Amino acid sequence: MTANIPVALLASLKPEGFDWQVPGFREELVTALIKSLPKEIRRNVVPAGDWARKLLAGAESVDVEATGLTRYLADEIRRQTYTPVEPSDFDVDRVPGHLRVTFAAIDERGRVTASSKVLSSLQLQLKATVRASVAKASVTPKSDLERGGLTTWDFDELPRVLDTKHGSGVIRAYPSLVDEGKSVAIRLQSTPDDQARAMRGGIRRMLLLAIPAPTAYVQQHLTAAEKLSLATSPYKSTADLFADCMAACIDDVIGTEEIFTRAQFEAARDRVSATIVDAMFRTVAQVSAVLLASRAAEKLISKTSSMALLAPLADAREQLVDLVYPGFVAAAGTTQLRRLPVYLAALAHRIERLGDNAGRDRVWLSEVQEATQRYVSAGGDLPLQPDAPEHLRHARWMLEELRVGLFAQHLPTAEPVSLQRITKVLAGG
Repeated sequence: MTANIPVALLASLKPEGFDWQVPGFREELVTALIKSLPKEIRRNVVPAGDWARKLLAGAESVDVEATGLTRYLADEIRRQTYTPVEPSDFDVDRVPGHLRVTFAAIDERGRVTASSKVLSSLQLQLKATVRASVAKASVTPKSDLERGGLTTWDFDELPRVLDTKHGSGVIRAYPSLVDEGKSVAIRLQSTPDDQARAMRGGIRRMLLLAIPAPTAYVQQHLTAAEKLSLATSPYKSTADLFADCMAACIDDVIGTEEIFTRAQFEAARDRVSATIVDAMFRTVAQVSAVLLASRAAEKLISKTSSMALLAPLADAREQLVDLVYPGFVAAAGTTQLRRLPVYLAALAHRIERLGDNAGRDRVWLSEVQEATQRYVSAGGDLPLQPDAPEHLRHARWMLEELRVGLFAQHLPTAEPVSLQRITKVLAGG
């Protein structure tokens, strides 16, 4: 079965319900799912065809959009056989392709743009195309919202949603402000999540344009030591570093506040203006401490030389690059910035102790690498992306806390951390 989906509606589609297939294929699908179970579970539900009919006997009253098929089957198998089984025990990849729904994105001319058995993959693949299609379908004489080159908030309110009739359906767009570097644009997004991510950067840029930066004043009152440490930053210039510090200070005041009206923006502007000078002094001082610790760790790595230590030294260099790089201040935020010297101190402690027990370091490094791989597989990036979802932000810094807990056990971690806890956070738990 193929579900043909207009590109403009692709982002709003949910996978719930499609996993049940159409009734004509359902029994064969459940039979294939039973056969995909691990042997110790599968032997309790054979023959698979008979059990498929038995398990589906009570499925007529199930709300397929609220209950996933594998969740339903796992619950029924436990109820009828007392066998421990979870939805994840079913290996959906082993199900024959003709039993899995194909999602096909259809353009305005009815042509298939792309297709996939996994809806989320198709949505990610066509994300830019979908946004453009939603924006095009939403533009009418009454709703021509998209424009660029904004340097001031020159409108009363940005609507949270914009609905446009499209044939027999409705296309819902989500207007947002988008950071374009030296200005801000209004763009129509295809999902609420895309809107929220874009708005954070757009609001920040609008505030940066509206609030005079106290850069010159702060620079004049730095200590000689702070000026020397700031000169070693990875930023192209001190001006870029200070702009990133100011962005971090703005984020600290605004947080996750939603700003869609002129009054909300002006109130936020006034709050930031009232605290920006003191906040900049604190942030620049913290950045200075981070850069000093980074420089010390870099020197330790450079002077440590041994063929047997190449792997841990390479890992330490990579960790350092992922912690201190152009843009690290705003990406970390003012709260997390205070933990960076701890991470760098833990890194330095590890390098100093490498010669004591290289085997133990390999074991700990293996655990860190496994946690990092799970983070990357879940969509995380190193260095951390500024618009990363909250659960990935949390998991990214848990990776550093894990390193502290393993390689520098004399230093306290900010929270209990382990491979299992990181995996739970990545799963949204």
